[in-house]
Amino acid sequence: MRQLGIINRTTLRPRAWLLWPLTFALVLLVSAASGVTRVPPVAVGPATLAAVATPTPTASPAGGWWATVSLTPAPLPGLPGLPALGSMGGSGASSNPTPVAFTPLACAGGQITRIVTGDPGWWNVYGAATAANLDYWKMELSADGQHWTLLYRQNAPVQDGKLMAFNIRTVPRGVYQLRLLIVDRTGNYTDPCTIQIATN
Repeated sequence: MRQLGIINRTTLRPRAWLLWPLTFALVLLVSAASGVTRVPPVAVGPATLAAVATPTPTASPAGGWWATVSLTPAPLPGLPGLPALGSMGGSGASSNPTPVAFTPLACAGGQITRIVTGDPGWWNVYGAATAANLDYWKMELSADGQHWTLLYRQNAPVQDGKLMAFNIRTVPRGVYQLRLLIVDRTGNYTDPCTIQIATN
């Protein structure tokens, strides 16, 4: 039986464990507060301030300064052993055109009558491309006579004049077949006019 006024130690033990976490937290707070170090204040005087750069106004260009700038590119120097490049626009008539040799292979529809040199690297091809019911005509090139590459196409007939200008620098040097093919409005065509040329 319990007596009044006397503390029983067995009743205190279950509650004493609550004091340990509180005591531990208190110890941590005290140790943290005593371990804080203060940084001494830095004295700021006139010598420690950095100078602030002020923007410098840019001078406006004088009127007409662009008139002294040359916008024309300087010509490229030529390479030794290579001909100078002519106008890429096009194969105009040379001051001294030279005939280009070719061999006719078959010529039924249209005619290729002559080839002469134009600007450096260009050939001018002349002939006739006409038909009663003409839709268009075209010039094609082949290295083997079977696989043809379109060089030029036109709808207007040519009676006896320039058919096209051919830049021979667009193909490797070698022997080729050049043909003129005329197509009528029904989609039919006659046998082409085919010649053999050498671009070396």
